[in-house]
Amino acid sequence: MATAAARAADWAAFATAALSLGTGLALVERTAAYVKQRTQFGRPIGSFQAVKHRLADALIGLEFARPLLYGAAVALAARPANGARAEVAAAKVAAGEAAYTAARTALQLHGALGYTDEYDLSLWIRKARALRTAWGSPSVCRSRVLAAASSRPDRS
Repeated sequence: MATAAARAADWAAFATAALSLGTGLALVERTAAYVKQRTQFGRPIGSFQAVKHRLADALIGLEFARPLLYGAAVALAARPANGARAEVAAAKVAAGEAAYTAARTALQLHGALGYTDEYDLSLWIRKARALRTAWGSPSVCRSRVLAAASSRPDRS
């Protein structure tokens, strides 16, 4: 029974990581569209180097999380119970942190508009914040990854 519960928790954490990745990508996509429309000093704010760098940093974090998520999916499908815990934890922390960074970036680039409930951005930001800690906080997931790494035999 405990093994089945642990396996279900791994699947839930994996699903949360996948949702985080999708949320982060949606936030970057919507923010990129917004900065192309909003103008400041007679130019779209998306043309400013600082804005481009913020969006690029958010997207890079999400793209680095993607292969970890794929690896966790393979590990969950191929290994027996609890065999994929470290891979799922790595994917969850990477996707959750990247989505949270994308949410903070989106909020800053949208300005005060991002706080309003009338605008969908506030829903996406709340989702990214909630997914970051659901089914294992970043510190718990990092601990799982480190515990798995320290329990492996030295291959030197």
